[in-house]
Amino acid sequence: MKKSLLLFLVGMFGFIQSYAQSSRWMIGGSAGVTLSKTSNNDTLANNFSTRNRLGGFGNIHLNYDLSPASSLNLSVGYLNAGYKINNDTMAFNTSINKGISYLSTGLGLTFRQGFGSSNFISERFGMLVNTQLSSSSTDTFNNQENATRFRIVQEQNVGIYPLFYLGVAFGGNTEGGNRYEFSVTYQQSFSTSQNLNVEYGEFLGERFPLNYRSGNLQVGFTYFFNFGNFQKSEDYFYD
Repeated sequence: MKKSLLLFLVGMFGFIQSYAQSSRWMIGGSAGVTLSKTSNNDTLANNFSTRNRLGGFGNIHLNYDLSPASSLNLSVGYLNAGYKINNDTMAFNTSINKGISYLSTGLGLTFRQGFGSSNFISERFGMLVNTQLSSSSTDTFNNQENATRFRIVQEQNVGIYPLFYLGVAFGGNTEGGNRYEFSVTYQQSFSTSQNLNVEYGEFLGERFPLNYRSGNLQVGFTYFFNFGNFQKSEDYFYD
C-alpha cells in the first residue's frame, strides 16, 4: 500500500511538473526598429522626395497557446513612427525628420510550422489601436534661415485609429519551455492620421499636400517566458 501511494505521488508530481513546464500562458517583451514614411500615392513638388524614417518600438505581450501550432496574442506598448521629407536642391539642412509617438494595443493570432527539434516559422496577423501621445498640430522648419527654409504644417486627422498587421517570424523553444522570435511585421491604418502641408519658396508662398497614415515596417526580437516556469520556481521556493 505504501509503495503504491509513493508511486502515485511520484506520478502526480511528474504530471504537475510536466503541466507547469508546458503551460499555455506566456508573458514576454519585444523591441526593435521601425521604418515609416508618407503615403506612396502622394504627389510631391519638383525637387522634393519622401524618405524612410527610422524609429523604434517596445511592447509587452500576453500569449495563450490555443494549440502547439497556434497562439492568441495581446500586446500593449510604445511606438515611435513618423516621416521624413527631403528637399534635394539644398546642400545643408535638407530634410525635416518628424517623429510621432503612440500608445499601441493589439490583438492577433499566430500560426507556427515547426522544423528541426525546436525551431519554427510563424505567420501573424491581427488588429491594433494606436493612440497618439505627441502634439496633434505642429509647424516644423528644416532651419531658421529665410532664404533656404521650408516647413511642414501638420494637422491631426484622428487621434485614435485602428490598424491591421501582417508579419512573419523565425524562432525557437528553449528547454525550459520559453520561446523567442525574430520577426518582420507590416502595419497599416484604415485612414489618414495626419494631414500635412509642405510650404516652400519665397516667403513660403508655394505649397503641396501630403498624407501620413502611420503605416510602418517593424523588425524586432521577442522573448516569451512560460508561466509554468514561474509556478515551478514558487514550488521550489516553498519546498
